[in-house]
Amino acid sequence: MAFIGNLIWFIFGGWLLGTLWLIFSIIFFPLLPFLLPFVGYSYWPFGRQPVSKSAIINYKKANNMEVENYPAVKSSLKILSNVIWLPFGFILCIVHLIAGLFNFLACILIVTIPVCLPNALGNFKMARVSFAPFGVNLIPTDLAKDILKEDAKSKL
Repeated sequence: MAFIGNLIWFIFGGWLLGTLWLIFSIIFFPLLPFLLPFVGYSYWPFGRQPVSKSAIINYKKANNMEVENYPAVKSSLKILSNVIWLPFGFILCIVHLIAGLFNFLACILIVTIPVCLPNALGNFKMARVSFAPFGVNLIPTDLAKDILKEDAKSKL
């Protein structure tokens, strides 16, 4: 199912959004290794889900897995990278929101729901990630659901 969703996504504008991510990632070539997973995610977003590193740490602690210690340098570098990325992330967020609204309107007015609604939801999901991609991991959807459930339990 993810393959069909990714194929429809790519045909109906995913190639353009992925190219924007690639161009902005090349502009920030020192950060390119960290942004390349998001470039691939923007081309083929279905089947993976963004999860914060803090949620992954909570999941590992709850399941008695080895947790890496993140020094303050890594967290401050993550914040600095997100601040530098912010102007480009704002542009990408606006583009994703507009594309999501167009897909949603096409879903209501023109095309059937199964074609455009997942694309609209995918754009809204990617708009959130485009602001601050550093500190987010892309995880397979099934595992991401478990991680987010465990994170919600730990917050209670």
